[in-house]
Amino acid sequence: MVDEASSGGDFRPFAVQCVSCQSRLKVSNPSLIGTIVNCPKCNSFVQIDPPENTAGATQPTPPKVTLGDESIGSEAMTEAGMSVGTLPSDLPGDSAADPGSLVAPPLADGSSFAADDEYASGSSLDSDADLDASSSGVDPNELYQARRSGTSKSVAMWIVGSLLSVTLLAGLFLWFRQPDSTAGLPVADLGPTADTFNEPTDPIQANDPEVAPIADGNEPTATEDSTLTDDEPSDEAAETVDGDAVSDGVTDPVVPNLTGVPNDLMPRSPLDGPPAVLGRDEPSEGPVAQPLANDPAPDVVTELPPEFAQFQILLDMPGQAPDATPMSEAPVLEDVVLDIAAEEFVDPMLIATPPEEVDIETALKMRLAISTKGYPLSDLILFLGEATLIPIQLDWVSMDLAGTDLRQLVATDAKGWTTMGQLLGSAARSAGLKIETEEDRLTLTLPMEVLQSKTETLVDLDDFGTERGSAETLLNQLNAAIELEPRDALHLRCLTTESLRRMRQHPSTLDDDVMTRWTAAYSHQPTEVLVDDGLPPAWKVLSRGKTGPQLDTAIAMAGLLRRTSRVNDATCIINWTDAQRRRLSPGQLVMAYAGEAGNEVTAGDMLGRTLDPIGLQIREVDSSHWWVGTSATYDRLPVVVRSEPLGPRRDDVLNRIRESARLVGGGLAIEHDPVSDGFLAVMPRFLYRQLPKIVGPEL
Repeated sequence: MVDEASSGGDFRPFAVQCVSCQSRLKVSNPSLIGTIVNCPKCNSFVQIDPPENTAGATQPTPPKVTLGDESIGSEAMTEAGMSVGTLPSDLPGDSAADPGSLVAPPLADGSSFAADDEYASGSSLDSDADLDASSSGVDPNELYQARRSGTSKSVAMWIVGSLLSVTLLAGLFLWFRQPDSTAGLPVADLGPTADTFNEPTDPIQANDPEVAPIADGNEPTATEDSTLTDDEPSDEAAETVDGDAVSDGVTDPVVPNLTGVPNDLMPRSPLDGPPAVLGRDEPSEGPVAQPLANDPAPDVVTELPPEFAQFQILLDMPGQAPDATPMSEAPVLEDVVLDIAAEEFVDPMLIATPPEEVDIETALKMRLAISTKGYPLSDLILFLGEATLIPIQLDWVSMDLAGTDLRQLVATDAKGWTTMGQLLGSAARSAGLKIETEEDRLTLTLPMEVLQSKTETLVDLDDFGTERGSAETLLNQLNAAIELEPRDALHLRCLTTESLRRMRQHPSTLDDDVMTRWTAAYSHQPTEVLVDDGLPPAWKVLSRGKTGPQLDTAIAMAGLLRRTSRVNDATCIINWTDAQRRRLSPGQLVMAYAGEAGNEVTAGDMLGRTLDPIGLQIREVDSSHWWVGTSATYDRLPVVVRSEPLGPRRDDVLNRIRESARLVGGGLAIEHDPVSDGFLAVMPRFLYRQLPKIVGPEL
């Protein structure tokens, strides 16, 4: 080191310059020579080298480090510059002799020098700084604070720079995404080509056929053969040249691209112009041209691309009412708007929570003790379903045509303890029924041979006399139009034959109550209400009846229906096809509200509130029969319709009924009876309900 003693006492202060802030610092302490100190302004490191004219200096000069020097690694430089405790206090002689070794000078405290008055005031960056003489060594705490302050300033500058960069990038992005406000403005004719970057700016050069613009290899250069002049007008009134509309040989004015970016490379913003359609947009090529007056209107997009068609169901899902059915457009027959059948809809929450699966064989082995002299068949079926959780379906149509009463008393042969299977078997044998086992339910119906024997008189045509031939031909044509299972085909044959008897005024062989449930006699007496709203449904939604006392505990659904129907002296039949589709189990517990004293509700209101969340309805077939199902199933239940004489409008009436069935998509089989001049038809109930407005005000 060079100090005042070794230099003979002739040390003179000198100045050094900070390489970071360019400030001049004054060195007044000779012990600082060869050390690294902190700049009092920017807090960066400054190396104090001895002046060139210092006499007798023995301080070795560290080798200069040049960027890109492969012999010195950046990691070694960083460790040598930042470490304190491992630095040598004196430079060994062999290190000075070896120019290839890198030795870091010792660090000095930033308090060893101070800025002069001019520097402290901040008026000049090139002012000298006074260095206070300090013989003390390096204080680690002050060095740590100095380095921490420098690091904080560096981090702050980095954050500010990052924020400025992000702001600049966001501004550039928004500027590039904004629409071209000059599109469509009239400007001077720039020539037939759309590329404004390759056009010469000199008008003489542009018109000189000997001078051609420089082509980049992707676009053809303009020549005399491709140039339209006033002497060579176009053959057509309007044509397109490179995307620009040309009329009468004159190019429409185009707009130069003022942004400096080709239009086909500009990103398209979904906020500009009409909404984009997936799979239909094409990139814009060249400037925007004004459409001609005689251009046809663009086609309206009416469907989604094939890859998005699978998501069409999401657009049809109801929003506010999750159990509401999707809306459909009503068909129109001339000036008559026809109603379509109710749509089938199952709440997804019901599908997500299916009932517990029931093992039918195991459930029928349950034992109970029962003692009864007779129990109504329909009530016993509901009780067994409630106890075993097995849905049990009754074949109502077969039992009606065979004359089997649903409320007949059935006796049990068992005494004391017996199984559910034995109890159900005894009841079925007592009513002349058989049990058909399916995968998830049981069905009680008449054996086919028993049904045929009991309906033999219904399908016999001997009572038609001389009209037997025409009656058999008409019935064969009507029944052949509908493909059914043998049992259902026998049901239809019985009902159509009995309806034809009544049309031709022959003695009937079937009870009127049964005919009212499955057939209808249409008499055309239209009123303004019937033409607008149609006939009222034959099976009305239950709105009356007694509820019985209010229950203080939950009850099974089958038990609630059995209890309420018995109070009203009625029989309840459940369509288990609809009920199981909605995950309804006979043993599902419900809490029905029967009202309070002075504020009682009807049985229809109580059962409607209970069944509505499941999507089921309870309908009053007649005074002694209730039916549980969905409105969609009820609308599609077939009904055999017979009419009065049609008169001169017979062909028009038949055509209108056939056309209506085609429009609404309902199955129809209809035949004209020449003997009675009426029609005999099999149609769904929702179509029958609209016959007054289909036929018209006058028959």
